[in-house]
Amino acid sequence: MTFDFVSGLLGLLAVVIFHIIINFHNNSNIYRTGSSKNFRKKINQLNINRENLSYTKRMVYILIIIPLAITAYLVYSTGWFVLVVAILGLLLGFLYTSGPKPFYKTVIGEGIMAVITTVVIPVAFIYLGIENSGKLDSSTIIDVIVICLPNTFAIFSSILAANLTELEERDPEADTLVERIGQHNTLNLFRASWALAFLLVPILTIMQVIPYVVDILILFYPSLWDNFRPFLKKPTVNNLQSVLQATNRLSVTYVGLLALGAIITVIISLIK
Repeated sequence: MTFDFVSGLLGLLAVVIFHIIINFHNNSNIYRTGSSKNFRKKINQLNINRENLSYTKRMVYILIIIPLAITAYLVYSTGWFVLVVAILGLLLGFLYTSGPKPFYKTVIGEGIMAVITTVVIPVAFIYLGIENSGKLDSSTIIDVIVICLPNTFAIFSSILAANLTELEERDPEADTLVERIGQHNTLNLFRASWALAFLLVPILTIMQVIPYVVDILILFYPSLWDNFRPFLKKPTVNNLQSVLQATNRLSVTYVGLLALGAIITVIISLIK
């Protein structure tokens, strides 16, 4: 089976731009409807970066042409599945802050966003890559989901952390998981989620689901955990940034090592 990197990378580019557009939409909605002064001033990125809203809106309208054109091409060249994934992704993205009951105000919001971010996008990428040369069967989808689990738990914990910093000043209509279980249980869930993310890497390499080279990530665990200590002692907005940085480090390094492992596998197969 070969992999069509052109289709895969085009799909990835479309996803990145769509993500920028949805992120602007969500930040704009949260800033416009947020009842908490602390939330609006210290957390919302539009205010922190002092963005010019009219200029940003114009850029969004221009940017949207690119992913729409890419999606149209991919639907034409690969099939309707891409269109379904694109529509589903956009709807879930916009519904995160829109509608009568936005996802970010519900008990399932944290989990939904973690899964969409770390699982749905890679599955779509794999589909685009092998559509013309192989079959995307249930076994492949399960493999991709399992491989994505460390990042899923890491992203989930960072969303929990972000919601926890807003706990005291949240919208009274919100009913998130953090508000259901409280600060103490949220911190325990945060620790458990990161523990699973850490443990899954060596487990998946032992099971030969991911390359052994990914175990290099274990060397970074102590420094990653050190980033969490200030937040675990005092879960405030000021300490949230270190959690987000640790999440980015784990996610990017994990994906990079997976790519390195794939390259090594290809080189070994060519040598043989």
